[in-house]
Parts: sequence; C-alpha cells; structure tokens
Amino acid sequence: MKILVGAFQCESNTFSSAKAGKDSFYILHGDEAKNKLFASHLFEEAGFEVVPLVYAVSLPSGMVTRECFDEILADFRARAAEHPDADGIYLYLHGAMYVEGLGSGEEWTVKELRKTVGDAIPISLDQDFHGNLADGLIPAVQAISGYRTAPHTDYDEAETRAAVALMRILNEKAATVPHFFRIRVQFADAAQTSVEPYVSIMKMVRELDKDPDVISASVFNGQPWVDAPFMSASVIVYSKANHDAVHAKAKAIADYYEAHKTDLKFGVPALSPEKTVEGVKPLAKPVFVSDSGDNTTAGAGGESAFLLKRFLGSGVRTLYASLYCPAAWERLSSMKPGDRATLEIPRSDEYTGDISIEGEYVKKGRILGFVGEESGEGVLFRAGEVDIVFASVRTSFTMKEHFEAMGVRAADYEAVIVKQGYLWPGAAELAASQVFCMTPGTATNDFSTLPFRNLEGEYYYVKPE
Repeated sequence: MKILVGAFQCESNTFSSAKAGKDSFYILHGDEAKNKLFASHLFEEAGFEVVPLVYAVSLPSGMVTRECFDEILADFRARAAEHPDADGIYLYLHGAMYVEGLGSGEEWTVKELRKTVGDAIPISLDQDFHGNLADGLIPAVQAISGYRTAPHTDYDEAETRAAVALMRILNEKAATVPHFFRIRVQFADAAQTSVEPYVSIMKMVRELDKDPDVISASVFNGQPWVDAPFMSASVIVYSKANHDAVHAKAKAIADYYEAHKTDLKFGVPALSPEKTVEGVKPLAKPVFVSDSGDNTTAGAGGESAFLLKRFLGSGVRTLYASLYCPAAWERLSSMKPGDRATLEIPRSDEYTGDISIEGEYVKKGRILGFVGEESGEGVLFRAGEVDIVFASVRTSFTMKEHFEAMGVRAADYEAVIVKQGYLWPGAAELAASQVFCMTPGTATNDFSTLPFRNLEGEYYYVKPE
C-alpha cells in the first residue's frame, strides 16, 4: 500500500504584523522532504511505500499570506494528483496556521487536498499541542494526534501515534467517528504539562490509548493569540467502534478540564515590567527573563525594546538576545568591531517610543533558526552593562547552540533576556533561575489588552498577578 506524506506548518498570531510569505518557509521535496518526517521510516518498516508531497515549515509569524498559501497548497495538490492509487495520507501540520482571508490553514489544506484525492482516502494528522481545531477540519480527516508536552519534547512520539493511527485504519479497514469538545480557555505560557491540571488530563488521555476501539486521542491547549471563533483548547478522540462508550470517556476528559481550569498557575515568578529589574537581583545567576509580550516563538515581531529600555542603565550585567530592528541593522552593517555609534531604535509598538542607544560594535556572529538551521547574522552591541544582539531576522535564542553560534555565554551575565514565553528546554538548561516578565505586546499573557473581535462565549485565562 502507498502512503503520501507531507508537512505544512506555521504557527500564526493574528495580532502580529509579521506576515509569512513564501520566503518565510523552509521548503523541501523528494527524499529530503520524506526524510524530514520521523513517520516516514515507520511506514517503510511496516512495508508501506512512502511518497513525499511537500515539506513546508515556517517559524511562528503573523498570518500566512493568501498568495503564499495558495502557491504551496497547489504544489501539494499537483504532487498528490500524480498518485491516484494512494491508499492513505499522513500530514504533519501545526494546528494554528491562519491564512489571510480564509481562516484555518489546516482546514483549507485538507479540504482542498480532498478535491484532488477524493473523500475515500483516509487522512491522519499530527499537530502541535498549541493547535486550534476548526469545526470543518474534524469531519474531513480520520485521525488527529498531537504533542502531549509543553515545552515540547515528544515530537517523534507524536509522529508515531499519528502514523500508527493511519496504519491501523488501513490494516483494519476502520471507519472512524470523531468525538470533539471545546474548552474555552486561553492557557498561554502558564500551560505546562508538568503541572496540574495537565498532569491528570494527560494521564486520562494515555488511558484512552489502551482502548482497542480508540484510533487516536489528543488534548490541545490551543494557540490563544488567534482571533477566531475556533480558538480554544479541545479534546478530540476518533473511535472505530463502541462510539457511545468512547464518547463518554472523551467527555469525561473535557469535563475534568473545565472543572479544573482554575488550577493552572505560572510555574515561575511572573512579574510586571516595573518589578522585573529589582526581581532579578536576588536570584541565582544567570536569571533568564522571558520577554513574553514580544515572544517570537508565538509569532510576535521581535521588535519591541520595551523591556530593553528598563535594563539599560540598571547596573545589571545583561544579555539581550535579541532585537530585530531593520533600521539599526542597516547602520550596523557599515560598522566594524570597535566602532562606536548611537543607534536610533524607532517606535515599534504603542508601548515603546523612540530609543537612542549609545555603545560599541563588539563582534558579528551567526543566527540560527528555532531548530538549529542557519537563518541570518547577528551583531553584539555593548551599551554600558547591557550587551544587545541585533539580528538580521526575527529569532529567539531557544538552545545553547544559538548562544554558541553568536559567540556569547549565558553564564557571563546576571540576566539573559529572551524573546520567549515559558523557556524552551534548551534555554532552561542554561538558566540558574527564571523570571516570566508580563510585558505588553502581541503575545501578551494579559488577554484583556488584545482587541479580540471574533471569539464566541466567555473565556478563562490565568490572570497576571
């Protein structure tokens, strides 16, 4: 039997102005695309023929432009059309792609692909824990699996669950029924699966894995910075038999989630910007500080100097990694180590006015993408006690390799400010302590400050203290 495989991913933040065009996507075809997917070798080991469609992945951003989406999707459809004898499709999506003028990128990807392959062929999805499930997506596929960790550490395990689900559908000739429940919460960076209520929720999901009538079972936290009626946490289970019994078990998870939503708290000190500088001083060094409102891993622009302004002149030896400022980068491009200059940082949001930073060009380094690929250049600029990494691209320093490529050591500083929400595991390993700063911006955790217009019903979120 033949299985088509592909990936189409971008985590969208609809409040961010950083739109994702085709140049934002890392695109592969052929064996390169196939080998990027962990599921491919699982299918081949089980005796299936694996045919790659497209591997198209972008860093988190604002909305995906319609032109970009249409072009990449046309590529998917053209390659799928070459294999009318395919038996199944495996897609590694994100779950929170939002396309200008369309809405859910996942829903449109599957629906348009169905126009090429028809409705009979089963489709199994693997998605990020921060996926939002649009109503139209759920009946269009036969299984949905997702990460069960935040921060994410179970990529291969999630792909395995999605691959096994598809192979079971094909081998058992199973027709599946979805059981879907929304939980209207905006669990952003407070949502970590190592704390309650997620510890108990994931335990309940793993119990469903043991049910022979269940093909796939997942809980999604949702991407809360998407202004759409389908933005929510959710429980989604697909069963092949005994649907009433499985439905009751899925509902029990959703009911537990709803009943215990107020249990969730921030796992590290969550401070206002006004209290962060003083809050850092007594903690073990280095203190990693999350500039959460400008979190590029949640699609923000990476341009806000709101928190930087508070550390300049504070006396705290600080590494600010990083700032995306095209105007400053243009000036830095004509400088060399040892040159001094006053950089003008133009207003990037409603919270931060123009800033002038006087300092010295120290050195140039490399900027790596979120998963380690080289994506740009950086310049280390020293302004008193603060070293600022100016990057040629939007980025976030999520692992030690990012610091090494830039030629800086976190251990040399008292405070390290990163454009993240909760720390990614690779950054957390470098931190002696952590502070979650409640900065404003398009990735803020104070959802009352964002201009939502399309949500339906009342939402609960963890209020900043």
